[in-house]
Amino acid sequence: MMFVSPRHPVLRVLRALVFATVCVVISAGGHAFAGGGSVPPGVLGAGALVAMVLAYALSGHEPRMEVLLTTSIGTQALLHELFARTATSGAEHLAHGTHPDHGHLGIGMALVHLVIGTISGWWLHRGEVAIWLLLRLLAMGPVTVLRRLLGGATPVTTPVQQVSPIAGARAYRGRREIASAIHRRGPPVSFLAG
Repeated sequence: MMFVSPRHPVLRVLRALVFATVCVVISAGGHAFAGGGSVPPGVLGAGALVAMVLAYALSGHEPRMEVLLTTSIGTQALLHELFARTATSGAEHLAHGTHPDHGHLGIGMALVHLVIGTISGWWLHRGEVAIWLLLRLLAMGPVTVLRRLLGGATPVTTPVQQVSPIAGARAYRGRREIASAIHRRGPPVSFLAG
């Protein structure tokens, strides 16, 4: 197996590329859907590069959910600002004498980016968990994986029994020792005075 470790640079680049693609496609699609116009390819590339560098920096270890959610939401806000400032619709709005309102991150737009960033961050986290699990399983080898899948996760071994002498131990002498060790439970028996 060529890429055994999730920390391998090529695998980190691939994972960062997936993160950047998800963030840029969702943000550019949402930008165009909200009436912001099309984003120039150079700006899409710049946004993807920024998201990819950020994701590569975070991909050295297995990311926690809150880290991916924060990164995804922050990347969505950053891409929104980048796309809003460079979209082709800005020139059209200025030609018509109107001011583009899309460039401002208002309450509604912030809420949309928060929801989309949360969903994509959760989805990316699930993918990361799956990749790390898959690579751990591949590192174990096929025989170990099959053994675990078939229910024999750990070999059953019998414990080694050793007799250790106790200092001052006496041999068993009969019924009296057992009788004195028995304790009765319950309320005390009342005796009538007569």
